[in-house]
Amino acid sequence: MLVIIRELNYNDGDSFIKVFYKTIHRIIISRKRTIQMKRTTTTTTDLKRINRNKVYRYIHEKGQVSKRDLVTALGLSLPTISQNFSELFDMGLLHYTGTFESSGGRRSKKISAIADARMVIGLEIKMEHINILAIDLKGNPFPNERIDVHFEISDNYGKFIAAQIDSYILEKGIRKEILLGVGLSIPGVLSKDKEYIICAPTLRLKQVPIDAITKHIPFEVFIENDANAGGYAELHFRKDLETLAFVSVSEGVGGALVYNGVQYNGMNNRGVEIGHMTVVNGGKQCHCGKSGCLEAYVSTSVLAEGRDKGVEEFFEKLRAGDASCTIIWEEYLSFLCMGINNIRTILDCDIILGGALAGFIIDYFEDIKLRLIRIAIFDTDSNYLHLSNYTANEGAIGTALHFADQFVKNV
Repeated sequence: MLVIIRELNYNDGDSFIKVFYKTIHRIIISRKRTIQMKRTTTTTTDLKRINRNKVYRYIHEKGQVSKRDLVTALGLSLPTISQNFSELFDMGLLHYTGTFESSGGRRSKKISAIADARMVIGLEIKMEHINILAIDLKGNPFPNERIDVHFEISDNYGKFIAAQIDSYILEKGIRKEILLGVGLSIPGVLSKDKEYIICAPTLRLKQVPIDAITKHIPFEVFIENDANAGGYAELHFRKDLETLAFVSVSEGVGGALVYNGVQYNGMNNRGVEIGHMTVVNGGKQCHCGKSGCLEAYVSTSVLAEGRDKGVEEFFEKLRAGDASCTIIWEEYLSFLCMGINNIRTILDCDIILGGALAGFIIDYFEDIKLRLIRIAIFDTDSNYLHLSNYTANEGAIGTALHFADQFVKNV
């Protein structure tokens, strides 16, 4: 009101009301023009960035394109495409990869995104070892390395992790200046700010700060629960699915839910901890300290008799017809299918079975699907169940993809 009074230009020839409304109208028009000018300036800047990102993402997703392809697909002018090409080439993100077949006239050049223009390190922490690898911008993994080391929350362990990352980078010939960061997967529940491990049964710890592990790493670090990371990795490569439940079966058993492309973490960042649903009241002791958890019946430790490298030996004996392994496997499958069926009954979505187990059960997958049909309440088939794209390292890949995807979305 004070602003309006200051703007009034009252004279005796007009009524106060008339001047008052004319002044309001003038102020509104002035304010609109100011806002529109600001919006125009912002839009011009944003539009350039948006167009550049459209061009880059289209090339990144399609593999090989021509300028004409981009004009048709994106509806941008040839000068705009050329300008964005120049910027993206200068950033070292594009290169020419040959020419297309001619349909008459000059051959169009093939333009592709350089997958390894940027790299990310992914690292999985386990109780008795770590897995480390690198991925490029398309998520293609470099060969991983497994390093045996006993987990502990300490400066020495943190320094060891940092040294192994540095050694891997040097060995693979990766230039540090193109590294976007380090993705770190932890088999446990993390605090919302990712600064504490709230509970990690297979690591035998609760309520500890994670800073001792990360502070020595000389790159930006993204930390995630291993099952959530695995679920993200699956979603990244399964373009046909926007909603899925991911079941990770390794030394521990975890889960993740992605609903309409968004990860569900629950109220306390511990959503979909399916390994700790009770399947037998008063049953086997679980790593978490409780009894009867699904993890106590279907972790790979059940098959390996507690030995990290014993899973492969178990399946070798199982395939050879070992009677004791067959008995163990029958009980194991009954609980595994019980857990999967419970998830399907509650969530009614596609389910991806992953973790270390995925690398051993290709020959048994159809049997698992048949067992699910027999115990299902609603389903008459089990085509909702899929085997993971990965037989190992999905946690490392999933956390690393965080950096790769963010880069691609923001070029």
